[in-house]
Amino acid sequence: MESLMTLSIGDFRAAELSLRLTVALIGMTSLLMLLGITCTEARYRLPLIISGVALLGAAWFEAGVWMAWREAFELAGTSYCVTGHLLGGEDRVIAWSLGVPAILMAFALFKLTFEKAGTKQFRLTAMGVLLLAIVTPFSGVLGFLLFVAVAFLLGYRITRSNPARKYILTALASTALGILLPATLGSLHSLGGGSSGDLIRGEILRSLIDILSLVVPAVILLIGALRLPDQEVTAVKG
Repeated sequence: MESLMTLSIGDFRAAELSLRLTVALIGMTSLLMLLGITCTEARYRLPLIISGVALLGAAWFEAGVWMAWREAFELAGTSYCVTGHLLGGEDRVIAWSLGVPAILMAFALFKLTFEKAGTKQFRLTAMGVLLLAIVTPFSGVLGFLLFVAVAFLLGYRITRSNPARKYILTALASTALGILLPATLGSLHSLGGGSSGDLIRGEILRSLIDILSLVVPAVILLIGALRLPDQEVTAVKG
């Protein structure tokens, strides 16, 4: 009979800390975006409200991932043993499918602000974002393909003179890096540590992915909402 998986106290707390940090960062970013509407121009408030509310929901589901982790192990002497409770992997997927499409939609609104002729492209982007939110929980492959399509629509024909250009491209790059990390770092299992080591590294890696896909683009969005009005004036004068 195989022995039950056990985690050292240090490993358990490292993974738990990464989960707590993810929940805290997403929640704090959401509150900052919602509070940011008090000091931005009216046309930038809707993107902040959409993404701020979506991130609030994402933080709720990320908290479910953290609580499931705590329930999955219990302290037994000098190590943590499994209890039989399942980890909350589906909560993490739902959090991603809530936050990322909302942030992409917010950037689409940014782009529309500076491109009067982009209404048709905006409708296509909105449809792609909606499909991304619906499909991702059921198929990761289709979700990735839809993200590529939405990223193409956001980056398509965006000129260097567009003040929102660098914010959109940087946010897309951060989200894409979060999506590709599992494939590029999949060989981490070769570092050793057995199944428990793989589990700990996996949880920390997934937390990093959530930060790159949710927190970093949202912060870029918030900075853009605060700075774009001044940059737009500078672009017009130039």
